Amino acid sequence: MLEQIFGSVARTKILKFFCINPEDKFFVRELSRRLNLQLNSIRREVANLEKFGFLASMEENGKKYYYANHSFSLFSEIKNLVFKSLALEEMYLADKMSKIPGLKLLVFTGALTESPAETDVLVVGKINREKLDKYLSKIAEGLPGELRCSFLSLSDYLYRLDITDKFIYDIWSNPKIIVVDKISKDLKKSILDDFDFKHFRTQ
Repeated sequence: MLEQIFGSVARTKILKFFCINPEDKFFVRELSRRLNLQLNSIRREVANLEKFGFLASMEENGKKYYYANHSFSLFSEIKNLVFKSLALEEMYLADKMSKIPGLKLLVFTGALTESPAETDVLVVGKINREKLDKYLSKIAEGLPGELRCSFLSLSDYLYRLDITDKFIYDIWSNPKIIVVDKISKDLKKSILDDFDFKHFRTQ
């Protein structure tokens, strides 16, 4: 959607990246590596965005760094537009992922929800990982690091629930987005009482 508005895939990726990382500075080669774009394309687009006012730059240790210009009059509007688009895109991708055969539980957490959990995506079930990876790679665009994904079998997940495993506890007790849950409603009430999470209470 944003590509149609901003007229360039490269420009859209850069805008998204700096909206997600508004406090950090990056040099051109780093942007090329992070966004998987050609150097010439990056140079052209960051120069255009600097002239436009969205980006600013500075020299440090012989390198030119670019960063989001918070004082730009349209910065807040562009950031809001980007995040609304990201939310719609995540909803679309989540719907696609929910239809993957064998998927029992899919939760976004960690960097995707500003949670301290040790993973960004929890996947439970026996699935074709290649089908899931193509969607996750799209969601990961613009994140400051690689997306951390944890894959568990149903039996392993249920065992971890039963022993109140810290890894699982940290996921459920912190901000999260539940994309698919075909497990909780079938769990014994005693297990749910041990965790006492709002997620389970509202099923």
